[in-house]
Amino acid sequence: MLKLVSPEEPATPAAPNAPRYWAFLSYSHHDKLIAKRLQRQLETYRVPRRLVGRETSVGQVPARVTPVFRDRDELHAGADLKASVQEALSRSRWLIVVCTPDAARSPWVNREIIEFKRLRGERHVLALIARGEPFASDMPGREAEECFPPALRRALNDDGQPEGEPLEPIAADMRKHGDGPQRAMLKLLAGMVGVGFDDLVRRDMQRRVRLLSAVAGASVVGVLGFALLAVMAVRARNEAQHQRLQAEGLIEFMLGDLRKKLEPVGRLEVLDSVGEKALAYYGEQEAAGLDATALGHRSRAMHLIGEIRYLRGNPTEAQAAFEQAASTTEQLLAQSPKDGQRIFNHAQSVFWVGHAAWKRGDGKTAERWWQDYLLLAQRLVALDATNADWQTELAFAHMNLGTLQVGSGRPDVALRSLLLAIDLFTNLLPVRPALRLELANAFGWSAVTRSQLGDYEGALAAQQHQLTLLRAVPDWEKNRSAQRGVLQSLNFVSVYQMALGRAAEAEANVFAGVRIADELVNTDPNNLFWRSDACIARLRAVEVLLALGRRVDAGNLFTQAANCVNQFNESGSLGPAQTIKVKARSISLAAALSNTDQQVALIEEATKFLDRSVPQMGADALDRANLSVELGRAAIALGQLQARTNAEAARNSWRRAEALLASFSGMQDGAVLTPLAQARYLLGNVQGAQALVDRIQRTSYRHPAYADLVKQLQAVQGGGRSIATPGARP
Repeated sequence: MLKLVSPEEPATPAAPNAPRYWAFLSYSHHDKLIAKRLQRQLETYRVPRRLVGRETSVGQVPARVTPVFRDRDELHAGADLKASVQEALSRSRWLIVVCTPDAARSPWVNREIIEFKRLRGERHVLALIARGEPFASDMPGREAEECFPPALRRALNDDGQPEGEPLEPIAADMRKHGDGPQRAMLKLLAGMVGVGFDDLVRRDMQRRVRLLSAVAGASVVGVLGFALLAVMAVRARNEAQHQRLQAEGLIEFMLGDLRKKLEPVGRLEVLDSVGEKALAYYGEQEAAGLDATALGHRSRAMHLIGEIRYLRGNPTEAQAAFEQAASTTEQLLAQSPKDGQRIFNHAQSVFWVGHAAWKRGDGKTAERWWQDYLLLAQRLVALDATNADWQTELAFAHMNLGTLQVGSGRPDVALRSLLLAIDLFTNLLPVRPALRLELANAFGWSAVTRSQLGDYEGALAAQQHQLTLLRAVPDWEKNRSAQRGVLQSLNFVSVYQMALGRAAEAEANVFAGVRIADELVNTDPNNLFWRSDACIARLRAVEVLLALGRRVDAGNLFTQAANCVNQFNESGSLGPAQTIKVKARSISLAAALSNTDQQVALIEEATKFLDRSVPQMGADALDRANLSVELGRAAIALGQLQARTNAEAARNSWRRAEALLASFSGMQDGAVLTPLAQARYLLGNVQGAQALVDRIQRTSYRHPAYADLVKQLQAVQGGGRSIATPGARP
């Protein structure tokens, strides 16, 4: 994975000699004029007085950053470092590399970077892009445009050579289409003294405003002075507009490129701070006064805020942010209804509003928004059928509707939507390799759909295809999104293996998932998705161990799983569906492992949980079938505990389980039919239970719970019926 190097990260210990220079300028002799101008800008710039003396991560903010060392001569590649240069490097706080194609080819610049990194580490190296293109060496046909020297693109290995992991430093860009010379200098300065770039820009603007105020006071001397003031005011206005564009460009970088670099490592607190800064910037401005560009930036800021709030477990606040973004993009689209980019931007907003509703369990609202998303995607493809980005949106739209249709109990319709998405993603993969994760996701959902149709062999094959795709992602062990995908895929592979009666095969996969879940949680304990995944992985492992007859091991692991569930419930919520799923599964396993001393408290806990959760299973509840299965199993387990002391209470629990699952009796999914058959058997309806078992027998479902039920029915019926051996493949 790429390693993001930021000046604000903690630095490595300084060299033994006390720093004398604020910075060492490393450059090719072809770029001498650029280096001289930068040296003059840095040494003559006065840091705003309100910032001077502030304590930062790199020490107190100085009034000036002087002196700055600039070597006048570049030695030939075969020479050793001059003693004066070596001394200057060791006595410099920062290394600033003037990045141009000439610098990229200069062995001397490369050696200066290596030497400085050996002295002070990676964190104090800053880059100034003057000409050329970063990482052009990776672009066929553009290699000559590369402006980053090799030592800037890679970390030092243990031998002190730039052959370690790839780096992607945040660089100031003085090119016209970048930051510009003045803003680039301020960005470098902000990193060196440890203050925010916005602070310097804002203080610089305030300094200019104060100057204008002084001139305004002197304007009373005559018309000439007034005219001069007017000229300066116009310039200041233009400068303010330019600064606003620069600030919005920085916001755009934070919401775009920086976010893409941070998302794979899953650092929510960093993404959160990025979003909050963007929100604070736009919060000071009236939406009616923003132009189209600023409105676009504002909508993306609200998107990021919504996503982070959702990841933090605040779905209501996330919904509000997404709706604000959708309102903004709708306003922009109304201005230019045939503009592809604006259709695309509004489609993103519409998707996220639907996504938030889906996660809250509001299936009708989610489907309404996602149908609009599909229509917008189709408008994009109609504009340009060859545009891979628009085709990607259409694939996403079909996949989103497919997942919704799965959750609303329409597996046949869902499979058609998902197969359309799989075809689109497969065709796009040669030109969009990054879509591998999305193609894998589509295969995962198709596996869930096939399981609902009773095709568990097909579900397992689709799930294993997903796992293969995820493990083909480069460095998937370091990409948190891919890691989480592998974790969930391993979990479902174990689910389908258990459904097919292959508990021994499921064991290896489920424990591999537990290890990945622990690694993710250790990386960011605040990520509720990963916390939930860790709980589910452990609960699934307990189920597998019980099926293998390893009750002691299962009990020990369940203690960890129960602690995980409690901590997850205390940390926040990903919505009622996830909370119900995790808690219901925990109660079912707790009942299977409980001893007499624990049962009274467990009965009380399970009763309260079911009384609170079952009423939420209305006719429109999203993913109602799967949640009803979890609640039904918990109700059956509760009844089995109650049966020892209160037969009527036990029957009421089993009736509740039957009522939860009866409306799904027409499905072919053995995971749904088995607990329904168990409830009927426990209520004395042996014939009704046997009818369901006969239907399951015609599918590939051979879960250990089904096998136990078959044995119980055989015993009750005196073995008079011929039933296939539980666990055997059909």
